[in-house]
Amino acid sequence: MTRTPTTGTGNRPAAAAMTTDAESGTEGLAGDADTRRALYALKVMFDRGLIPKAEYERRRAALEGGGTI
Repeated sequence: MTRTPTTGTGNRPAAAAMTTDAESGTEGLAGDADTRRALYALKVMFDRGLIPKAEYERRRAALEGGGTI
């Protein structure tokens, strides 16, 4: 039987103890750091061809201007 790694406190899986976001890698960062991460994730999606240029530019402008995406 394989056991899930624990954090060392109780039987909580190590992954459950982390606060992560699938896209940016972290959650709850300070405003500037969160915006930088979001812009980086957006650029990566655009570079990989996952979103069209018009959507990339719209979402980037919203992030840089503090608007909604």
